[in-house]
Amino acid sequence: MSSGKDSPSGRDRAPGDVTTVQRALNLLKVIGASERPIGVNEIARRVGKHVSSVSRTLATLEHNRFVERDEETGRFVLGVELIALASRLLAERDVVRVARPYLEELAESTRETASLSLWNKTEAINVEHVLGPGSIKHIAAPGRRNPAHCTASGKAMLSQMPGSILKEVLALGLEKYTDRTITEASALERELRCTRERGYALNVGEFIPEIVSIAAVIHDGRGRVAAAIAVTMPVFHFTQHNEGQLAPVVMKAAGTISRRLGYDGAQPK
Repeated sequence: MSSGKDSPSGRDRAPGDVTTVQRALNLLKVIGASERPIGVNEIARRVGKHVSSVSRTLATLEHNRFVERDEETGRFVLGVELIALASRLLAERDVVRVARPYLEELAESTRETASLSLWNKTEAINVEHVLGPGSIKHIAAPGRRNPAHCTASGKAMLSQMPGSILKEVLALGLEKYTDRTITEASALERELRCTRERGYALNVGEFIPEIVSIAAVIHDGRGRVAAAIAVTMPVFHFTQHNEGQLAPVVMKAAGTISRRLGYDGAQPK
């Protein structure tokens, strides 16, 4: 029968919690709350569990790199795997914060919708947008999913992803949304090469017939793809702006945000 002491307070467990998972989470909380490396006896005391039980759980966490043990003292700190998971979330929040004023500037200067997308497995996801002052607006609402093969944000980020990611996208099939959608693997590979070479992606009615978008990649301080910034508009507005006017503005915004995130032009680390 459970003692109800799987957390420092004994009150954190909810009905249906898996005991072993809850125990591991409680250990991570204790280690994370400690201002210095902490020993197994102290961890066991704080969670109200036997040292042997705590040691077994810590061994599993250590094996998966969620905690690290100092070889000399045997004390524990949070591990690199946990930090890596948290850093991705922090980086995503940071890029949105940094990009926001440049989205506003881009929307104002182009009079169109400026949006920011993050990569999610095999597609781009809108996370922020700013509407331009024009009377006709395209809504790029946060949470909207952008297929990688037929949207500017998706193609911009996919063009700089590892080959393994492209294989995953191709394995899912290139769904046809309009008569202009790229549905052949070889054609998509050519499009991505062109995107890399010119520095921006273009979508003219490939996802939604009457919509045009231009996007460029934002890099983080480690040189990795962090996001994509895009300008999106009705197709009849595109003839007024033209590609040669819009692309440099979008690329400039992407470059400025990348530098604000610490990117120095180096290859991914």
